[in-house]
Amino acid sequence: MIDVPLTKAQAELRIVIDRQRRRYGYTPTVRELSQKMGKSKSQIHRLMDGLVARGAATKMAGSSRGFQLL
Repeated sequence: MIDVPLTKAQAELRIVIDRQRRRYGYTPTVRELSQKMGKSKSQIHRLMDGLVARGAATKMAGSSRGFQLL
């Protein structure tokens, strides 16, 4: 993982995504993240956009699981 300054919520999201990816071999969907973290899907999208903006992740358009941590 890349060491970039993240907000507390972004760091939590990153941990949840990484744990799921390591455990099951794929990243969770926005819906799954929303349920696991107790946040709305729009909040999850904002957090994911923040990770991308900080260079901690990338998105692949058109894929429900197209989010990769760097």
